[in-house]
Amino acid sequence: MEAIHKMNLNELKDLGIIAAKRAGDLLNKNKEKEKKVFQELGKDIKLQLDRETENLIREELKPSGIQILGEEYGGDISDEIKWVVDPIDGTANYFRGLDQCCISIALMDGNECLIGIIYNFNNNDLYSASEGNGAYLNDLQIHVSKISKRNQAIIATGFPVSETVRSSLEFIELDEWKKVRMFGSAALSSAYVASGKCDYYSEKGVYLWDFAAGICLVKEAGGSANYQHLGDHKYIVKFSNNLL
Repeated sequence: MEAIHKMNLNELKDLGIIAAKRAGDLLNKNKEKEKKVFQELGKDIKLQLDRETENLIREELKPSGIQILGEEYGGDISDEIKWVVDPIDGTANYFRGLDQCCISIALMDGNECLIGIIYNFNNNDLYSASEGNGAYLNDLQIHVSKISKRNQAIIATGFPVSETVRSSLEFIELDEWKKVRMFGSAALSSAYVASGKCDYYSEKGVYLWDFAAGICLVKEAGGSANYQHLGDHKYIVKFSNNLL
């Protein structure tokens, strides 16, 4: 792999972690305050804080010189190498005071993820990984689970705003699994597979910024990350411990 601009992967990972933590400080600071809704369409909700947080992350990542694709402001991306940012994955949870929400930052090279950072600012859990260097929860290396039978496994999934509940239920095949968990955050679902808290994550109609960081995390933790593009940044995602 060619050198990435003027910074190596470790430096870029550190830059992303700093950006995630500073964004987390902003969100924690505003957690108990009244949250201004920027847009509410159908099942989706966007806060003014989504936009403020993405702006902060963009400023923090600017020294890398790498283009940014973000949920709130998109991005005219022509380079193969790009940051992919979700300032609040689980905005509806954050809005209602639920702790299943996080910041997600990924560095992509085409369809491959070189760096994945998922930060649950509510409990200070920082999941991070870079290609060839393993996956970590804070300072401890993490690995996927060793469960090999679906009837003993936990699947994480969700009902994305782009899909109907019926189509999601048909896709998931709920009766095959021991337990089903819906956290309202694709990024955290991915992180839970990487850390062995869940065994499988599958969802249809999620956006690239929702799960991009999870690609690197799951692979570096020993799992498999499969994703199929449906168009308009939307994907079918299947992350597993590589045994299911």
